[in-house]
Amino acid sequence: MDYQYISHISLVAVSFIALAIMLKHDMAILQENDYSNKKFMQWLQSSDESYSSKRIVPMAALVACASTYARQSWMVVALIAIAIFALAIAMLMNKKAKPLKLNLRAVLSIIIALAIVAACGTALFTAQFTLETGMFLLLLTSFSYALVLGVNLVMSLFTKKNNNKTQSINQDEEI
Repeated sequence: MDYQYISHISLVAVSFIALAIMLKHDMAILQENDYSNKKFMQWLQSSDESYSSKRIVPMAALVACASTYARQSWMVVALIAIAIFALAIAMLMNKKAKPLKLNLRAVLSIIIALAIVAACGTALFTAQFTLETGMFLLLLTSFSYALVLGVNLVMSLFTKKNNNKTQSINQDEEI
């Protein structure tokens, strides 16, 4: 049995779970800021969110995965996966987290973000880069707000087009 391969896959799985939880948290904050990228960035700069433990731990795990110890010993990768799993559980149990109001825009944004991540991760994974796939997911977990801002930018383009169509339809009805 190849323990190294199993530890790499477990790192990928728990990193994807942690990323999904971070995306949900970031989307809730973006939703609270009326889906404004500018307000979200102001909030991010004014709060301690950019250097909180939920962003630092995945970055430290990424650095640890890049070490030669992680490439030589499956136990190091397994310990990193356990640490990321513990982080994911801690984020889920956080009572201060703001709840995400499930509306179409929030759900579509998270689905689009996870689909982009899954496509990139699958490309790495099928090229036999299992540890690098986990490292990629850890990087995205640390900077999940950038992914949320990018997806929000794309979603805002579609909602503005829909708003303009709705506005022109309403004007036609008034005439």
